[in-house]
Amino acid sequence: MAEKIPPEVQTQLIKLQQLQKQLDNLTYERSVIDSELREINKILEELSKLSADTPVYKIVGNILVRKDKASIEQELNDRKEILELRSRTYLKQESLLRKQFEDLQKNVNDLLQRYYPQLKGSSNPPKA
Repeated sequence: MAEKIPPEVQTQLIKLQQLQKQLDNLTYERSVIDSELREINKILEELSKLSADTPVYKIVGNILVRKDKASIEQELNDRKEILELRSRTYLKQESLLRKQFEDLQKNVNDLLQRYYPQLKGSSNPPKA
């Protein structure tokens, strides 16, 4: 007959799953930001190859609007600065969450060892 996992361990496992989900979400959001940053950098690189009087257009809704190159570069640089700040913030949050996750994972392993000493050296917890 399968043993029940103690409530204390179940609670810790739920917290571990929640932390994993937060980490996954944060990693995804940071990857979206990093992708947008790469795109902005590429656009800025291409804009730098153009002369100041070259017509440049920006998509606004469903239409293209002519804008001067300098204002578009400024908009892109402002957006880039914001995204870089968000990326650094997410990186710090991700690092903190990883530390919490590792600590909680160690705690769960310690609890499992206490409740199931026969698992020592095994990575397979009992079924719920």
